[in-house]
Amino acid sequence: MRDAGRLRERIELSLDDRQVIALGTCALLLLGGVFSVGILLGKRLSAAAPPASQGDLAALDAQARKEQRPQPPAARPLEVPQRDEQVRVASLVPAPPREPTVVPAPPRPTQIPPPAAVLTPPPRDLGAFTVQVGASRDRTEAARIEARARGAGLKPYVVEANLGAKGTWYRVRVGSFSGRDSANRFRTDVERELRAAAVVMPTR
Repeated sequence: MRDAGRLRERIELSLDDRQVIALGTCALLLLGGVFSVGILLGKRLSAAAPPASQGDLAALDAQARKEQRPQPPAARPLEVPQRDEQVRVASLVPAPPREPTVVPAPPRPTQIPPPAAVLTPPPRDLGAFTVQVGASRDRTEAARIEARARGAGLKPYVVEANLGAKGTWYRVRVGSFSGRDSANRFRTDVERELRAAAVVMPTR
């Protein structure tokens, strides 16, 4: 019985020693692996990072000096001479309004009345009867009737008659006859030529 108990204690002690040895070995291996990984990472990082060149250091120094350099004071506005101020003030003052130029209207043309129609005066020997081809209170109309008779080959004349309240009439007549019969025969010829009515009238 005693031998069996001692054997069990030895087995337990031996098992405990093995575990301690295994744990120690694992710890050493883990530390060795971590150390190796750290060395490898350090070598790679040192190889990847390029060494700082002298130019980069000089640029950094220049930038630091530029930041430390004091800023120049703000420039003050230039003072304008007094004469320029007067000119500027004068340019700002609005000019007085100009009076509008009044252009006079052109003078109206003087209307010259048309010349009075020229009428043929009666002959000296009127005879006792004549043929009247027309009469009008308008002198221009009388001249038109006279021109029409003249265009038909007749020799008309115009007698001006003042009828008082009825005004002045212009009588267009043709021929001078001593008798009514001869005046009537001539009247027929006149109506045929003028294609208008005519009347035999006494000259007085």
